[in-house]
Amino acid sequence: MTKYSVTTCALAAALLLAACSGKKEEVAATPAPPAAAPTARPAAAPIVIPAVTMEVKQSNVASIPAEVADKLKAIGAKNDIAGTAALYTPSFPEGYLSKLNVTRDVHYGPAERNILDVMAPKDGAKHPVIVFVHGGGFGAGNKSAANSPFYDNIPYWIATKGLVGVNINYRYAPASKWPAGIEDMNNLMSWLKANVAQYGGDPNQLFFWGKSTGSSHIADYLADRVKQGKPSEISGAIFTSGSYALGDTPLWANYYGDDVSQYPERNALPNLVKTDAPLMATYAEFDGDQYKQQFALLANALTAAGKPLDTLYLLNHSHMSETYAVGTDDDSLTGPVLDFVTRHSAAK
Repeated sequence: MTKYSVTTCALAAALLLAACSGKKEEVAATPAPPAAAPTARPAAAPIVIPAVTMEVKQSNVASIPAEVADKLKAIGAKNDIAGTAALYTPSFPEGYLSKLNVTRDVHYGPAERNILDVMAPKDGAKHPVIVFVHGGGFGAGNKSAANSPFYDNIPYWIATKGLVGVNINYRYAPASKWPAGIEDMNNLMSWLKANVAQYGGDPNQLFFWGKSTGSSHIADYLADRVKQGKPSEISGAIFTSGSYALGDTPLWANYYGDDVSQYPERNALPNLVKTDAPLMATYAEFDGDQYKQQFALLANALTAAGKPLDTLYLLNHSHMSETYAVGTDDDSLTGPVLDFVTRHSAAK
């Protein structure tokens, strides 16, 4: 796949006003939890992926080991969780976390699932913080799992780069619907401001990184801050294969509901483009079309608003492999993410 062509701003505006619809796909976050992620409902109309009105950077596919690349191509867009995990698990031998300060299951809010882990270098210094918010179709997934390196691999990689990694759980849908994610993120921000310094984190240099559902929760949080006339209070946000725009077709009805008349209030995109936080958005070659469409809608909205966006199209990766590869020799995603964080940490 080549870089997207550039259309006129008028087309971008028209596309943004069009209803956002799409076939939903099962999204699973980790290989270990027994509960499968909810299956999103199919839409009546096929997914239309708009042409993107900005240049999209492509990842360094050469960083993927050849034998892994071949197996990823064979898996393709299937959510083969076990098969994909098997490609990366050997990169995380027993004891791989021992060089870090690791703190587990700290409560950041009142709910049972309002817990987080912190991983930090053992140097006693203050470092920028990256908070990872996992995916799972709004109703599954976990920050970590027994007998699996996923998603401990995310804060592990963060800490090995001289930063502080925070990995969170949040409340599940459908028991906790919109705006539960915004509430959880607000509780998280309060905890970070008050407590992350004691774990080696700099509360004035906070980055949020979401995968799939995690991206949506972060996008909703940032949009809500704009709606309230409040600053984001973060140094940047990274969206990996997320959903940001609600239209006239139910999207993740288990969380946002299936009453589309409520979607204008719940739609992050119009306010997300006004956030003061620098943004980075990525998606994968073997992602489902929904995520490619959502990336295009976000990129085009920011183009129309005259706002910048760091972009990355992950060649030869899938919805699962893009984050399972974090912490391995494959830096096709982590290299650009680290560059984004470094640039905006310095700016802060």
